[in-house]
Amino acid sequence: MESHKKFVEKHSLKDIVFLSDEKKEVVEKYDTEHWLLPVSKRVYIIVDASGKVIFREDTGFSLLENQTATLIGEIDKHIR
Repeated sequence: MESHKKFVEKHSLKDIVFLSDEKKEVVEKYDTEHWLLPVSKRVYIIVDASGKVIFREDTGFSLLENQTATLIGEIDKHIR
């Protein structure tokens, strides 16, 4: 959670919520559990205000390539 907080502060992302699902409640909802290991996969999901998933990228355990630019670009596509 601390890394998420620092990222939000660094990029002044005041209207964006980052999630770390310690109780695995969202893991089940968005199907991010690893099929073999007892951990969640790294899945980048952007959900709009109505609850619709507007971006989803499952990278397994890898980081999303150019993650900041990619995520901000995807968010920008949906801001009107």
